[in-house]
Amino acid sequence: MSHVVPVSAGAGDAPAGLLAASLIVRNESAFIADCLASVRPVVDDIVVVDTGSTDDTAAIAASYGARVFHFRWRDDFAAARNAGLDQCRTDWILYIDADERLAPVPRGEVEALLSGAREAAFRLLLRPLVGATPYREYRLWRNDPRIRFCNAIHEKVVPAIHALAALERRPVSTCDLLLDHVGYEGDQTHKHRRNLPMLRRQVRAEPENLFLWHHLARVLAGLGQERASEQVLLHAIDISRAKPEADYCGVLAYTELIGMRMARGEGVTDLIAEGRRCYPANYVLIWQEARLLAASGRPGDALAGFDALLAADQSRLPDAGPSYDQRLFTEAAHDGRALCLFRLGRYAESAEAYDLAARCAPGNPEYPVKRQLALSMSGRPAPVAS
Repeated sequence: MSHVVPVSAGAGDAPAGLLAASLIVRNESAFIADCLASVRPVVDDIVVVDTGSTDDTAAIAASYGARVFHFRWRDDFAAARNAGLDQCRTDWILYIDADERLAPVPRGEVEALLSGAREAAFRLLLRPLVGATPYREYRLWRNDPRIRFCNAIHEKVVPAIHALAALERRPVSTCDLLLDHVGYEGDQTHKHRRNLPMLRRQVRAEPENLFLWHHLARVLAGLGQERASEQVLLHAIDISRAKPEADYCGVLAYTELIGMRMARGEGVTDLIAEGRRCYPANYVLIWQEARLLAASGRPGDALAGFDALLAADQSRLPDAGPSYDQRLFTEAAHDGRALCLFRLGRYAESAEAYDLAARCAPGNPEYPVKRQLALSMSGRPAPVAS
């Protein structure tokens, strides 16, 4: 077992039962209470591994009945997470972070899911950002010492899960449990500075890992090093081009670089075309292409992209691909469509589209003004407010 030091009373008395929540923390006093309040009704044990908090995170955790341990931080997320897993004695483990919340679910539903289940693990739903669509994550698995994390940053547990599943002929299934992640709100500078040296080490160890390169680019951009970030994204795209099949993480480099260059007013036509060839179903690329077409004086062609966003079946998104900003399928699509219709001279339809955008974002003062302009161009009188 990993070397941990019990902090809370009774921390060493590991209860058995069906399900434990395991998490690592450091200075999470702003988040941890809501996290533990969300899991406490459905778990039999909460294991919190503190890697060096200087605030009252440990005391808050203990007040929610968590068993709190100290683990000396050594720039290795996998080691810290495994130290927590080592303390669990329940049949199943829910891996959660302090800045995540489990959506309310009756304990009976969790028992029905896990009691007698043959699965090695379940892929649940994770909403990574406020206002984003959820995607599937491996967060709930059978408590088995062979299921452990590897890698110092962007630590992985999936290979171990699949190795166990193959060895014991157990399935990996999906479930409707939902985690909401709220920790990307606000200033991320301290996290960027912490992660930068670990990411640089990890990309040397895994030079083909496109997700790591994308994260490195995001961190550099967050620290104000935009040109260095762009070079990393170009390198990631070169790696993606050399792969025999499209790596689904490669689309992140394309969309990030396209967004960066569009914000600077630079040309992205060839880059979007290449991205769309490699990832034709990615909705961010569809939106970026539609915006480019609209800005290039081709509103009729752009309209098809915005219509595709509005027609997307959002219920299939979690299983089909990455997480998206939900506004792509609502406000942004209506706004783009309204602009195209206006430029095509279809003013009444444009007014209707601006009205739909306004309903999606009632705090945006631009949409009513644009709607009124489109109505005036159409010759229709504006409706009288009741």
